[in-house]
Amino acid sequence: MESVLLELLEPYLDRPRWVVAFSGGLDSTVLLHALNALPERPSLHALHIHHGLQAEADDWQRRCEGFAKSQGITFHALAVSVDDRASVEEAARRARYEAFDSFLEAGDVLLQAHHLDDQAETLLLRLFRGTGLEGLKGMPRERELGGALLVRPLLGLSRSELEDYARQHQLDWIEDPSNRDTSFDRNYLRHKILPQVEARWPAYRNTLARLAGLAATALPEDSISNLTFHTRISAWTALDLEALRSLDEGDRNAALRQWLSQAGLTPSLAQLQALQKSMLWSSPDAEPVFELGEFQVRRFKEAQYITQLKPFDEKLELPWDGGSVLELPGSGKLSAVGEEQPERFTIRFRRGGERCQPAGRAHSQRLKKLLQEASVPPWRRDRLPLIYLDGELAAVADLWICADFAERLSGWRFVWESEG
Repeated sequence: MESVLLELLEPYLDRPRWVVAFSGGLDSTVLLHALNALPERPSLHALHIHHGLQAEADDWQRRCEGFAKSQGITFHALAVSVDDRASVEEAARRARYEAFDSFLEAGDVLLQAHHLDDQAETLLLRLFRGTGLEGLKGMPRERELGGALLVRPLLGLSRSELEDYARQHQLDWIEDPSNRDTSFDRNYLRHKILPQVEARWPAYRNTLARLAGLAATALPEDSISNLTFHTRISAWTALDLEALRSLDEGDRNAALRQWLSQAGLTPSLAQLQALQKSMLWSSPDAEPVFELGEFQVRRFKEAQYITQLKPFDEKLELPWDGGSVLELPGSGKLSAVGEEQPERFTIRFRRGGERCQPAGRAHSQRLKKLLQEASVPPWRRDRLPLIYLDGELAAVADLWICADFAERLSGWRFVWESEG
């Protein structure tokens, strides 16, 4: 579990405090214990909310404090008043979040122990109440909470997995007797309905979690299509930054998640926020690059691109006769359609100072200027294959044939399939 948590929480290692919402139950006890075992993390705090709804509430607070102290974790307790004139569940929840908001400081991360079973129950309850698309998103893995961030790192783990962890580490936890009261909708669902669902559809938890994930990234099809366009620059669609800026924050996040999903990328909220800061709000003349695993997100001329650039040797030289597909590591593939006899081409890459006179131009120009005029993004310029004949630059990828070789190569057409 520690490795799973460390991977999920890596984006938040620079936050000042991690605050665990600690009720003393199975879920939050496991979360607090597992977080405390991580080899690196910010300052860890346990925050207990005393609702005063049960006769045992004072004892529960003492047990929570004792467990936290036994683990060397700073403990805090806040007492709240629950308005029982409304739904007790909803009133307690509202009081809890008001307490969280008053306690948390800017930059803190509040960690809650909701898990896969909780997510399934939440979705089903919302469905039974006639939820719309927004409700199908379930509980988000992360969301802003004032100046802090709320994160639920256990949403991918089931209750049984948490029980296994607790037994393995010989943990004790508090059992709230109200969790057995089936007059509450969630308890009725958990104890009366879901055991029968699981007997027939044992994978229902993961299925509902996938549904929540799809709903969380959903935008109307015409909305996302208005933001993206196809381009030769990348294997993936590009994103119009001016259009993206016009969206509110929620839709921007959804649009970015949906756009990044085409490359199989699933960024955290913290990564989405950092990406937007880099791409949307940095200096207009900057050339930001944002790393996401093996991929990069880059900005060029008010558009955002996904790239996957691999190691590249700019000093590489390869002979080529034009009759085969030439593999260019880190650059792509070069092929040609030619009506003439094979030529003895040499393929190189930019080293500086190259010149070419494209057809229709009166004079030769530096290749750097030509590439800028043609809006070739900076990261592609050095990877463009340059086609030489007799030691002279004859063609630039599939962009231009230089004037001195126009007659000799009149029957040739080059095709460069870029990599990444």
